[in-house]
This record gives sequence, C-alpha cells and structure tokens, in this order.
Amino acid sequence: MKRVLMIHLVVGIFLVLAAPGWSADKPEYKFRMQVIHSPGHTDFVQNVKTAEKVMEATNGRLKIEVVPNGTIVPSLEGFQACGEGIFEMHSSWPVYAKGVEYAFLPLSSGNLQMDAHDRYVWLYEYGGWDLLQKAFDKINLKLLAVEVWGTEVLMANKPFQSLEEMKGKKMRTSDPRLLSKNDIAGITLPLEEVFTGLATGSVDMAEFGHLKYNEGLGLTDVADYGIWPDFWNVHFVTTVVVNKRAWNKLPKDLQMILQMAYRSDEFNHWTKSQWTSAEAMQELKKEGKMDFIRMDEEQFIPLRKQMHEIEKKDMEKYGGLTAEVYESMYDFMEIWYPYKAKSAWWGQTLTPEQQMGFEPGKR
Repeated sequence: MKRVLMIHLVVGIFLVLAAPGWSADKPEYKFRMQVIHSPGHTDFVQNVKTAEKVMEATNGRLKIEVVPNGTIVPSLEGFQACGEGIFEMHSSWPVYAKGVEYAFLPLSSGNLQMDAHDRYVWLYEYGGWDLLQKAFDKINLKLLAVEVWGTEVLMANKPFQSLEEMKGKKMRTSDPRLLSKNDIAGITLPLEEVFTGLATGSVDMAEFGHLKYNEGLGLTDVADYGIWPDFWNVHFVTTVVVNKRAWNKLPKDLQMILQMAYRSDEFNHWTKSQWTSAEAMQELKKEGKMDFIRMDEEQFIPLRKQMHEIEKKDMEKYGGLTAEVYESMYDFMEIWYPYKAKSAWWGQTLTPEQQMGFEPGKR
C-alpha cells in the first residue's frame, strides 16, 4: 500500500513539474508591451515592475516583456499596431489615436478641462470608463488601466504671464484648439521631436508632461522658465490596453490578475509624478537652472467660456461618441463642481506658509 501511495506521489509531482507554463523559463503566455516612455522615466520602471508582479502572481504563467517607445513602431502608431496584434499590450496617450476616433481627444485631454481628481471620479463613478472602452472597441483593444497624470508644466525661455503675451508665438502642444483662437500657433510635435523643437527654437515654448518627466526629456536643460497652471492639456491620461484577441485567449484568472495589477498602480503613477516633480523643482531652483511662474487664473474665466464654444462645435462636427463624451462630462460637472467648490480643502486659497503654519526652515 505504501509503495502504491509513493508511486502516486511521484507521478503527481512529475505531472506538476511537467505541466506547461508554470515557470519563468516556459510561461504559458508571452506578451510584448511597448510603452511610450524611455527607460530613464519612472513611468517605464513602473510598467516593468507591474509586469514582474504579474509574473509572480500568475506563478510564471504570464510573462510580459516591456519595451520602450519606438522599439517596434513609432509613438503615433502604437495603439493601431497593438490592435492589429503586432504586439499584445501598449501604454500611451489615447489622444494619439484621435485620427481613428476623435472622441479620444476629450476622453484623455483638453484645454481647460478637469483635474485628476475630477477625471477619476468621472471615469469610475459617472460612466467615463465605459465611454473610453467604447472608443477602444474601434481599435480592437481592451482597456486595463487609466493613468491620470500630474500637473503639466510649460517650458519656455520667456516668462509668459498670459495668453496675451503668447500671441504670435509657437507652442508645442497636443491640443491646439484654444491657442489658435488666441493667435498662438499650436504645433503638435510627437515625443521624439519635442526636445529638438525647443532647443533649436522652432517652437518658443513646449508642454509635454509633469516637471520630472520633462527633466527626463532634457527640456529643463534648454528652458529658463517653468510655467503653470496647465490650461493647455489638463491632467491628461495614458492608458494600458491589451489586444482583444490576446485577451480572449487568457483564462479568467489570468485576466483578473492582469487587470487588477495594472489598475492597482494607477494611483501610484499619479503620486509619483507629483512627488518627483516637487523634488525636481527644489533641485532646479537650488541650482539656479530655472525660475517658476504661475499665471493669474482670472484670465481663464472668459477662456473657459470660449473653450465651451469650441467643444460645442466639435460636438456638431463629429457627433457620435464625441458628443456623447462631452454631454456626459457636462452632466457630471453640473453635479460635481458645486460639491467640489463647497467641500474644498481648508487651505486651498492660502499661501504655502499659511498651509504649513510655520516658515520653511524655522520649525
């Protein structure tokens, strides 16, 4: 009897060891993931670490190889390439796919739009997620996670205080709509060309990401000023998506692990963008490399009304999902903004010293 049990035990162990896809060397599923970032960016590192967590959580059954921007296709072709199955996963700015579906613009960006807090509430509580998935359905992609970015900063070599001072200038941006209405030339350079554009003076100013991200692009080396608030491309988003055919091949447990892993890092992405940018600002100020400016918000009151008119024209022009997205946002704002204003943090209008209750360095 003991011999029979021993034989069964040995056979059982053999079957477990021989089962395909249960080791790092022989995973059951292999995905390639091109991200928009370069290895020097914290966003690239985060995607690599998430892939490692997926590998561990699936006990080696699903391996994701993360490669930087441009490894397989150029940045502007990433979503379409993923949808066609050239690689299985992708992370980038959905606005790059607005040629396929214009609604990707309001879904992920926009002049004088919602901040990160607003956008997350809209995405998770007011149907924004489903609208974004509806857009990705047109490219054969499954939405896994939405990374709302921290506050962007404008890089410039002149201390612009207003849009009036920017008239006649050229600005690299992802959304030129409001600029063109105010006699500012909006140039939509892709990531690969932003540094050269600012360094050579082919653009007078450039927005791209939060301060730490721009430092990684080298923009802080060729700019004298960092300017806020980010009226041009407010708290835009990157998304993590997977090719639907590849997704459907995964068993339910791996699908759940994959989605939970990337969605769980959404908030980490936001906090890291904010904290590393705060550190970067301190270092750049200490080294005397840059000055930082905040423009007067009063000028944005009439500009937001102007932007609303631009959005309504886009709704008429593109209709369909674009109109549906804006209608959803407007309905959300009517409920959310009065509450947001009334429940705002107690220190919102105070100086940093008033918020802290002490002078820096004098605790």
